[in-house]
Formats: sequence, C-alpha cells, structure tokens
Amino acid sequence: MKVAILGAGAMGCLYGAAFHRAGCAVTLVDVNAAHIAAINADGLDLETRAGRKQLPIPARLPEDTEGIADLVLLFTKVFHTEVALDGAKHLIGPGTFVLTLQNGLGNAEKVAGHVAPERVLAGIASLPADLVAPGRVRSMGEGGSRLYPAFGGDVGFAGTVADLLTEGGLKAELEPKVHEAIWEKAIFNAAMNPLCALTRRTPGFFLDKPDALGMIHDTVEEGTAAANASGFAISAAPIHALTRVSMTDHADHEASMLQDVKAGRRTEIDAINGAIVEAAKRTGIAAPVTETLYRLVKLEEAKLLA
Repeated sequence: MKVAILGAGAMGCLYGAAFHRAGCAVTLVDVNAAHIAAINADGLDLETRAGRKQLPIPARLPEDTEGIADLVLLFTKVFHTEVALDGAKHLIGPGTFVLTLQNGLGNAEKVAGHVAPERVLAGIASLPADLVAPGRVRSMGEGGSRLYPAFGGDVGFAGTVADLLTEGGLKAELEPKVHEAIWEKAIFNAAMNPLCALTRRTPGFFLDKPDALGMIHDTVEEGTAAANASGFAISAAPIHALTRVSMTDHADHEASMLQDVKAGRRTEIDAINGAIVEAAKRTGIAAPVTETLYRLVKLEEAKLLA
C-alpha cells in the first residue's frame, strides 16, 4: 500500500513509522524543510518504550511528492486542512482514501470537500508524541486508534488500515460509533489542553490542584451534555477517567496546545473548545467553563501572534 502522511510532525511520523514497519511504501510530507532534510539525511529518529531506531522513510515537501497514494493520512493542524489538501491534490486519485485523525470536531466534513464522501475515513489517535528536534520524535506512552468510514463506505479498506497499524506496532480497531469517539476525544482535549497552554504546565501539575480539577470536571460535564444534545450518546465517566490517566501516566507530556503557545503559534482551540461551545449554543446547553477556557486561549493567541 502506498501511504502519504500529510503533516509529518510528531504524530504523523509515529504513524508513518507504523505503516513502514507493516511493509507499506510510506512518504512523509511536511512543509518543515529542516525536519524533512534531517529525516532524509539520517532517517527518522524514533524513540519509544521499545527502544530507539533510525527508520529509512523518505520525506518530501508537498511540491516534491509524486505518484497517487492509496491512503493519505491527514495529521496537519485543523486550520491547515484546506491548504494542505489543495497542495497535495496530485497525490489523490479517484481510488484514494483519506483518513483524518486530527484533533477537534468537523474534520471529516472538511475532507469531504476534497474527496468523495465514501472515501473519507475518520478516527481518533490516543497516543502521546513529541517532536524533540528536526528528524527526531519521541513517544513514551501507550494508546491506540479507532477509525471507521465517516459517511458510509468501504469498511473492508478501513479494516485493512487498522490491521496494518496494529501490525506496525500501533494498536488500531474499527469503531462504528466513530463520531461519538471523536466527540469524546474533543471533550478530553477541551478539558486538558487549554489548562496546559495557559499555565505552561504538563498534566501532572494539575493532579493535586483543586481549582484545576474543578475546571476539568466541569468542562467534561459540559461537553458531554452538548454531545448528547447534538445526538451523540456518550458518557462522561470514561472521559473523566482519561483525564486522570493523563495526569498520572502521561504526567510529563506536553500537550499540542502547550507546544503551540510556547512556540508562539496559533492553536487548535477553535476546533476544540470553540466547536463544543458552538454546539452547546445550538442545542441550548450552558458551557460557561468551556467557553471561558476558549476565550482565555484566544486572548493568549492574540498576545503571542500580535
């Protein structure tokens, strides 16, 4: 299978490595020229709990990629989706599937504007990964992926993708209720990521802080109410449990939003807290904590990007 990883940051490289280990022809595609050059010079330097290896995976700038892919895995920031897909349209043929494992809500709908809806796969990735330096990625946590055709389509191909990821060392499974799973992850991110970004701390910092724990709890409850009112039947309990795992097992992981704020970059707050707040307003649900976190991160962005 020919696989193009569109957005080869930490997560994109982690997943590209899994497809590579499973025998796929993988190309890492990114706009970070220094990162691309480092991978091509020395291989992808990937460190996991299983050890550290240099993997000979080709990396390209979008304009330097060639050939039609069987699968395009989309891992760009959500606000770069349209531009990224436009820049990679030469990789997408009538038989190409596009899988989005991006953060937030509404990603599959954006992808469906570029490929046939029956060729859109959507899902979630629940693994920590950090870009340590150009060409070097570290992932020291456990997790997996759940995915499914977003709008009806070839479940068989989705199953093949899940099998390849599992064979390559990243557990993956089919999830018929994929939109509920996406909501669950968005709510988890809405509770944890803004606090990490605003305090400049990793999740372990919040474990004994009642103020943080109260906001995390309320954000999960608000998001769950908004999801249920929007027609997605989910429970708050597993999300609460996941926040606890984040604060213990992944205590030192730098959330992507924290990394963005530290680097002075735009965050994905609009697709996470912003999207949940919009859904809450549409359905008459109160989400004051979720909205407060949203507004505070937007102010942080305004300060950093001014």
